Amino acid sequence: MIVWLSSYPKSGNTWVRAFLSAYLHSSKGKFDFTLIDKIEEFPQHNLMKKFMENKDFHNLKEISKNWIKVQEFMNLNKKTKFLKTHSAFCNINGNFFTDEKNTLAFIYIVRDPRNVILSMSNHFGKSQEESFRTLIDEKYTIYPMVNNQLFLATHVSSWNKNYLSWKNFKSINKIIIKYEDLINNPKNTFKSIINFLEKYVDIKYDEEKLTNSINTTNFEDFKKYENKYGFNKGQKNKFFHLGKQNDWRNLLDAKICDKVNAQFESEMSELGYI
Repeated sequence: MIVWLSSYPKSGNTWVRAFLSAYLHSSKGKFDFTLIDKIEEFPQHNLMKKFMENKDFHNLKEISKNWIKVQEFMNLNKKTKFLKTHSAFCNINGNFFTDEKNTLAFIYIVRDPRNVILSMSNHFGKSQEESFRTLIDEKYTIYPMVNNQLFLATHVSSWNKNYLSWKNFKSINKIIIKYEDLINNPKNTFKSIINFLEKYVDIKYDEEKLTNSINTTNFEDFKKYENKYGFNKGQKNKFFHLGKQNDWRNLLDAKICDKVNAQFESEMSELGYI
């Protein structure tokens, strides 16, 4: 069955994906970038397109017809599969993104939306105001294009709807991780992920592997790798940009900050951001 790594974009999903790739797919927990694709992204283009009669990869109605079919196919071997997604847990024309029959558990990574705006502005080369408009857009959908070829669309929704859609998926085992806890206390936070997974997956806590997985997935090493080899995920600028220095207190326009606080007051208060 599937264990999802889910989040709104620019919220730390790649970091958790890298950590788990190292912990799960190396003997001593030492990360290298050949491991990251061991945890695939969903919707997975090459597999999904085999199920789609209409190859309209930017048509969510067509894509959604095959979400469950593809997951059922993935689960035929009865093995646990980790998948990354930025999709909301949504329902399009009666087609749910996933269900209890195909999902074992999920890890949701949430980040202060004020810092998400800063990261998205860098990632997509947009103004803070444009990024704010994206965060509040309940119809927000990613329409990927690589070398002039269409890749499968992902319905993200707004920052709060994305978070709430997964949080309220109550029938599934879950852990919600704050990006800020990953930054401030990586050992305890990543340990909590492993301890959570131990309950549902054939995985054991290993202190050495945990330490190695954390030490080899640090921001500075990621940045050096990108500078040397590139890390193209469709962004306009560097993927690994500021790290801890990405701080809304110093970089976010005060008017945008006020808008974010007003728009997401309930969720931000619940998460301890305000």
